[in-house]
Amino acid sequence: MSPANTVLEPVFSEYIPRDLAPGTLYISLDYATSSHLCACGCGNRVITPLSPADWILTFDGTVTLDPSIGNGQMPCRSHYFIHRNQVVWARTMSQKRIAANLTRDEQERETHYNKPGNHGFWQRLRRRLLP
Repeated sequence: MSPANTVLEPVFSEYIPRDLAPGTLYISLDYATSSHLCACGCGNRVITPLSPADWILTFDGTVTLDPSIGNGQMPCRSHYFIHRNQVVWARTMSQKRIAANLTRDEQERETHYNKPGNHGFWQRLRRRLLP
């Protein structure tokens, strides 16, 4: 797949805008999420929640997201890494591999959020408000 954008410039803001600009990686630390338009140029919005069970953002003047961005459920099926603001293309994943990754990701989230002490803000708030 030929990249439409090889660089994603990070923009930190409280909110992710409704309309995303190509070549921009929007990051909301307040809401622990980032979003960008798919690097293949298809125009689909890619949302990456930030947490130890989802994507981990590293900022050293540039942005790295880990693990890779696998858009296997989108028509483009693009697969790439964002490393130091650069889009690094990876092999397209088979449908079997996509399904296995989705299952593994779901299990990792479940394990992470069910560990004592790892309950998110909304869960803690709910416990305080509901009897």
